[in-house]
Amino acid sequence: MKKISIVFLMLLIISCKQEMKIEYSLINGSIENNAAETAVIRGNNFEARIAINENGMFTDTLQIKNDGFYDLFVGRERTGIYLEKGTNLSVTVSADEFDESLKYSGDLATENNFLATKYLWNEQNMNFKETFLLDEKEFLSAVRNNKKSIDSIYNSYKIENKAFKNMLAKEDKYSHAIMIENYKDAHSYYSGKENFNVSDGFYDQIKDINYQDTVAYRNSTSYQNLLQTHYNRLVSEEITKNGIKNQTVLFLKKVDNALPNGYAKDNLMSSFLQFGLKPDESLEEAYTIYKNSDPNPENLAKLTARYTKLSTLTAGNPSPTFNYENHKGGTTALEDLRGKYVYVDVWATWCGPCIREIPSLKEIEKDYETKNIQIVSISIDEPKDYDKWKAMVSEKDLGGIQLMSDNNWKSKFVVDYAILGIPRFILIDPQGNILSADAPRPSDPELRKTLDKLM
Repeated sequence: MKKISIVFLMLLIISCKQEMKIEYSLINGSIENNAAETAVIRGNNFEARIAINENGMFTDTLQIKNDGFYDLFVGRERTGIYLEKGTNLSVTVSADEFDESLKYSGDLATENNFLATKYLWNEQNMNFKETFLLDEKEFLSAVRNNKKSIDSIYNSYKIENKAFKNMLAKEDKYSHAIMIENYKDAHSYYSGKENFNVSDGFYDQIKDINYQDTVAYRNSTSYQNLLQTHYNRLVSEEITKNGIKNQTVLFLKKVDNALPNGYAKDNLMSSFLQFGLKPDESLEEAYTIYKNSDPNPENLAKLTARYTKLSTLTAGNPSPTFNYENHKGGTTALEDLRGKYVYVDVWATWCGPCIREIPSLKEIEKDYETKNIQIVSISIDEPKDYDKWKAMVSEKDLGGIQLMSDNNWKSKFVVDYAILGIPRFILIDPQGNILSADAPRPSDPELRKTLDKLM
């Protein structure tokens, strides 16, 4: 009887221990020179927003579902972190020198201090433009040498956490595959070699990657990025080979055919359509493919609302109008330009890609100055950057009609055109009807072809 009681007691203790297993992770941080209101933890189909107090401190209990890699965002800064259930992690950082000042303490200090060192090394040593500009042999050599450097850093930390080691090995494998997948298009873009191609067998080095691993897709941001890159690469190859221009429809078809219905397929397709769904000839087909792919109801509702909005912006529909402050004084409305083709450039002084289009936009203006077309640039800068806008227009000698919108991203013209990213270019006919709600950029040769047909 006594033995039975002892056995029962042992089972009870084991049971209690199992019930007491901690299913959450604790995190806290201290941020010097902080200006952000929240810290955000995101990854593994999880997100938490943590308030940062006036002293730059934050703390929270994270009900994460999986151990693994997450992203920590503070304002516009981002870094990768590793979390496990039942552990605590403390971070100290200066907002002024974010990557350089990251320090961790707690149960997972060694793992995360390694990650901080790794990311800082990449920031200081990895110039992606220079790397992708290398010829194929030099590129592969650079990738191998970078891995050796990271491996050396890793070894210096003497990490014993087996779960971390296994996950890191997979993440490194995905990151390597992303570089390989990106090389052809990136080299072509940076070098200006439109017909550049890689050697036969170039992709054999990543042939063991499973591009249908729906479990990895849920648990790894790197794997999600890899699939996005992989299918974009396949689409690019098909466009080059067959001259097909409808990137959105091609992408959706490839993903729809390759992956089973479920989270991975829906996330890939809906994420792509957030910006890829456009008010052009592909709108109906793209929406139909997604609608018939057994999508998540919430994502379908969001994309249906966007589809409905974009349906009013297809060619031939009346254009939304504007009436904004002119840099030269007064205001200018779309109605004032009736009788002319209008090429609208929606931009901002803080937008790098917008600034890079300026030289090409000036060339377009010069080459078509005698034609029946008016270029209009609408800034969506915030009111605090009004003087910066005024100065940049003058300093860069920007031509055309330079306007400042009245409420940045919430300006009626911007909202009516469902603009989510800039630069955005719009072409309107002399009667005020839409020719293209997402026209080619000034640097795209297609713009000149389009304008030449109209003139």
